[in-house]
Order: sequence, then structure tokens, then C-alpha cells
Amino acid sequence: MAENEKGEIFSYDVMIHILKRLPVKSLMRFKCVSKNWANLFRTPHFIEQHLRHSNQSPFLLLQRIRPSHTSTPSSFCLIVPDLSVHEFPYLDLASNGAKVVGSCNGLLCLRHSDHALSICNPATRQVTQVPQTLTDVRNFYYFGFGYSPLVNDYKIVRICVCDSDDDDNEGNDGIVVLDFIHVNQVEVYSLASGSWRQLDATNLQNLCPFSNAVSVGGGMFWKATTRPELESTQDPDECLVSFDVGRDDFRLLRGPESHPSPATSSCNSVLAEYDDKLAIFLLFMMGNWDNLIANDQASLIDLWVLDNTQTYAVEGERWIKLYRVGPFTGILYPISFWRDQIVCREELFENSGEFDQVKTTLSILNPYSSELKNLPAHRKDNYYVSFNYAESLVSSQHSA
Repeated sequence: MAENEKGEIFSYDVMIHILKRLPVKSLMRFKCVSKNWANLFRTPHFIEQHLRHSNQSPFLLLQRIRPSHTSTPSSFCLIVPDLSVHEFPYLDLASNGAKVVGSCNGLLCLRHSDHALSICNPATRQVTQVPQTLTDVRNFYYFGFGYSPLVNDYKIVRICVCDSDDDDNEGNDGIVVLDFIHVNQVEVYSLASGSWRQLDATNLQNLCPFSNAVSVGGGMFWKATTRPELESTQDPDECLVSFDVGRDDFRLLRGPESHPSPATSSCNSVLAEYDDKLAIFLLFMMGNWDNLIANDQASLIDLWVLDNTQTYAVEGERWIKLYRVGPFTGILYPISFWRDQIVCREELFENSGEFDQVKTTLSILNPYSSELKNLPAHRKDNYYVSFNYAESLVSSQHSA
């Protein structure tokens, strides 16, 4: 192509089309090509175009969490499309005790061993230390990290739970009875302002969250149970807590109704993100635990999607069942979605003479073909947490 009047070989649109496909490391090097390029990589339009392309092909970020009795720190690795494993060296900028709270648009929210929080962009190596609040760090927290285009802001939500002040809630051995755990207070940190503030959590005080959040569609979602009355013998009911990142508003949602067959004995649920919508895996066990080893049909998985995620179910929840996969000879615990496939922990039962053993592997399941592949990242005695991660130029610095 001939040069234009400005001496450029390509048109501006063609240049953007090419540059947005490059990894962040290359773009950082290309800043020295010209001031125009250096300024371009800081413009909201290019950052959005690059992020949109990166989000189409995210990596799978796995955090290996070692058992508490070992001294080896947790570590991270990236799974690429061909399922090969790459170590994730960028997080050497975080302390060894850091754990990922959430991943969103190339930013990671980390909780460190000293209870401090930070937001970092591993690709650009930017880190923002989140200021501490006055909340007692001895309390237990459930976190969420997400983004809302409505206010163009990233937020951290910290739900503090504690036991009742009533001394009768403790057993003879001093252990707190979990039935009395409830939400104490809620705080939200805004990256745009760089500050925390408390939110009204009145409608959450009778709830006990028991999962960290899934962020999708400008919202965060937790699983929770309702705290039973003191004299009640009924099991607590499960519900979902939603938080609108743009409006700082909490709502309670109902999950899909499970319809187990007579052959299933129990059901577990797992929150996930599917096609920018909230999804729930329902894992059904076939038969009871004692006969799982001899059973060639041990488990099956249903996938439900909340059709009106981005309206926060203002007119009632509308769950759609997309498919059922299985049954499987072992138990597949779904963890998350990655590139339309299910990341899962596979448990296979083996009879080795006097004792029965469970062999655990980390696998990826194609729900349409039921093809199951082992992920080479798996190492014995590790617990894995997975996140979708896409490189981006999004700044981790607050703008105030």
C-alpha cells in the first residue's frame, strides 16, 4: 500500500485492527516507536478495543492452593488453548501468601497473608494497594470484585460475617455454632475514588453467605443460606445474593428448581459465568456413597442460565436449562467455564485390595461431545481455584 499524506503505510483503522491483537508485552515495547503510539495505547478507545479482542480468547488462570500443613506457598499457572501449562511469573509482584479474590478485564484483586488487599494488572505490572478499613480483621469475609460500565468503575465488596453476641451460641468446647453465623456489615471499595464506604445491609442480616462472588453482567453474585429460627429443626434455605456494581444495591434471588430423578441421592450447586450471564451447575450424585465405587453411573451435571442477569431479575427470575451432561463413571465437580468448556475436578474410585481409594484429577469437559481431557497443571495434594484471565491495558490506579 502506498503511503498517505502523513507518511503512514496503513490507514488508522487498519493499524488499530492490527495493534489490538498484540499481547500487552509487545505494546509496552512499541511505546518507544513514536509519541503517537505511546499516547494511543493510553486512550480509552484503544484500551476498550484491545480488551474486547482479548476477552474473546481468555486464558485459564489456576491458583494452586497447598494444604495448610505444608510450608510451600501457593502458586499460579496459565492454561493456553492447546492445554499446555505456562507459569504465571507476573504475580511475583505480589506476596507469596496472596490469593486471587476475583479477575475482571485483566485486573486481579488479591488478598494477602496480612489481610491487606491490592488490585493489580499483571500484564502492565501496575499495582494499587487498597487502603485498610477500621473493620476488625479477625472477622471472616466473603469478597467480590467486579466492574460496571454504567459508572465505569471497578469495585471490591467485602461482606463481613460473625456469630451472634449471645454466649449461648458456643458449645462446651468453645466452638461457635455455625447456625448463628450472619452478615454483620458490608463495605465497598471504589477504584475510581480510592476509598471505602459502608453500605446498608439490613436485608442481608438474616443470611450467611458461603461462597465468594461470581462477577458477570455488571453484578456480583453469592450463594447464601437463610439463618433458621433458634427453635427450628428445618434445614436452612438456599438463595442467591446479587449486588449491582453500578447502583450499589443488594437483592435476593431464587435459584433454579432442581428436579432430581429417583436414581439421584443428593445435589450440589456451583455458581459460574456463561456467555456474560449468571449460570448454575447442579451436580447430582447417583445412588449413595457406599455403592459409588461399583456404580458405572456416579454423577451427572445440569447447567442453568439466568436469562435476565443484566436486569437483576426485576420482574422475577427466569432460569433456562441449557443442557444435561452425563452420567459419568466418576464424580465430576464443576468449577468454572472456560471457552465453552467445563473445568472440573474429577474423582474416580479405585478398589485396591483392602482399601478403596479416590483418584483426583483436574479435567476439562466438552459438554457437547462429553469428551473429557486431563489438565496437565494438576499436581497431587493441591486444591485449585480457577479464573478466566485476559491480558489488558486497563489501569489498576484509581483516577481520583
